[in-house]
Amino acid sequence: MKNNEKRSAGSALFTAIALFGSYISSTAVTASKYILKAIGVVLKALWHLTDRFRQWLISHLKKLGLVLLKAFIRARKAINKPFDDAKAEKEANGGRLSFGTALNLTNHILFGKHGVFVILFNIAVPVISVFFLFSVIAYSVSLNYAVKLSVNGRFLGYIENEQVFLDAQEVLRDRVSYLGSDITIDAVPSYSIEQIGSADTLTKYQIADLVLQNSGVSLDYGYGFYINDTFYGALMDYTNVRDTLDDLLKKHKTNNPSEVVEFVDEIRYDEAGLYLTDSVIDEKWLIDLLTGTKRSASYYTVEYGDSIYSVMETVNKTESELEAMNPGITETELHVGDKIKYSEEIPFLSVSITRTEVYNVPSQYDTETYSDNTIYEGSSREMRKGVYGENRVTADVTYVNGVEVGRNITDVTVLSKPVNQIIAIGVKPTPAGTFIGSTAAYGKLIWPVRGGYISEWTAWDGGYRGHVGIDIAGMGWGDPVYAGASGVVTYAGWNGQLGNYVEIYHPDLGISSGYAHNSAIYVYVGQQVAQGECISGAGATGTAYGTHVHLTVKVNGGYVNPRAYLDYSGHRVPYNP
Repeated sequence: MKNNEKRSAGSALFTAIALFGSYISSTAVTASKYILKAIGVVLKALWHLTDRFRQWLISHLKKLGLVLLKAFIRARKAINKPFDDAKAEKEANGGRLSFGTALNLTNHILFGKHGVFVILFNIAVPVISVFFLFSVIAYSVSLNYAVKLSVNGRFLGYIENEQVFLDAQEVLRDRVSYLGSDITIDAVPSYSIEQIGSADTLTKYQIADLVLQNSGVSLDYGYGFYINDTFYGALMDYTNVRDTLDDLLKKHKTNNPSEVVEFVDEIRYDEAGLYLTDSVIDEKWLIDLLTGTKRSASYYTVEYGDSIYSVMETVNKTESELEAMNPGITETELHVGDKIKYSEEIPFLSVSITRTEVYNVPSQYDTETYSDNTIYEGSSREMRKGVYGENRVTADVTYVNGVEVGRNITDVTVLSKPVNQIIAIGVKPTPAGTFIGSTAAYGKLIWPVRGGYISEWTAWDGGYRGHVGIDIAGMGWGDPVYAGASGVVTYAGWNGQLGNYVEIYHPDLGISSGYAHNSAIYVYVGQQVAQGECISGAGATGTAYGTHVHLTVKVNGGYVNPRAYLDYSGHRVPYNP
């Protein structure tokens, strides 16, 4: 009874195993069909524009799928027969399967000609072969070839190419050519190509270290310090030097977020390596050098008889250059012993600052002219003052040691447009060559205009401070101005605040008379004029308010009170001091 129960249990187990195997095989075949169908759909969608190629690809994929599934199909067919036999026996024995039949079925499923292990072996062998092939290819690709480097007959290592050693020679040259050094180290290379597998190659810094190690000189480990690729020496630690230079830059920084503050010179701390012991420099010495100056400011000491012009010639500087270094120097009187700066101090490390600046600048107006027959020819009158416009400018401005060296304008916005100046040009025939028949007391100048009156006395007579002439007003723009006495014209042209200015030397009187603010000038330098001859037209050019003649008198080049030389009898004058 017990034996029958054991056989029944064994039969049930083997039946379950057989059914499981059949299920796996059926599932694999079914899944493969769905996979192939999905592949076909994807390929059809991707290649719908190339029908011929798609059909070719699908057909070959089907063939490939059949080849891959051939083993499974054969296995299913082979397994189905033992399953059918086992099923028939089970039905004949009233639902029982003999132990021998179950064992035979299991053996056939696992180790049969088309069993599980045989199928797995058939699949594993190609997979392992492909893996081995790719491993061989990968190994072949990973093989490296490098240049074997020997220096002075001693093997150092491998490098990627000969350029690496040439770069190493530059590093080596920098390390031994510190300031004041005349040391040279010979490094004669030899090369050969070798297969090195996955071995590392040397960098230029490693090569420099190895050459120095083999040179027999005293070495220390440190960091090279360079300015514009010039090796100043090696530092054991560059932290303090770097912090000092950072602080130096911070002193020049403002709150402008756009500014870039940097040294004009390129400063470099080289990679840590071996350096000659003699090239190691003192940290404090280097900091003092970097924070010092290349050149101190130079000064000229004023001597007796010096003027700003003689100083300019002595120090070979222009007036604007001296003014920039000595604000106000061109407007002050020089005294013996005064110090005048003519060259600026230059720091050892110049600092460049570039920042974005926004500022307003005037825009130039144009001048329009038209002819006016009410104004004497050669004269003109401003009918409308020109008004400058205003632009807002955005620019990147660069300063070196506080002096501007570049300005790149990035944007200009018009805030207001300029108003053009309008000038009336006289076309009325000039009275040049005409005379006035006035006479004057002996040794005096005649009244220089027709009519008019004295509107302002000189400073000597109570006029405003610095007023060295008599102002005669009461005439129209362009009215004739006459020579106070005969003489030779010594000045005829524009003269700053005096505007259009004429000066005449009168040899008979030993004086010079000047006529300022003219609207037009009718004479020229060197011309002989007679007393009462028309020399100009009255105006208000230069610094003047209203049309008038500013009359001056000079004796030996110095201004004197013209009241003593002008015959103003019969003309209205202000209170006579």
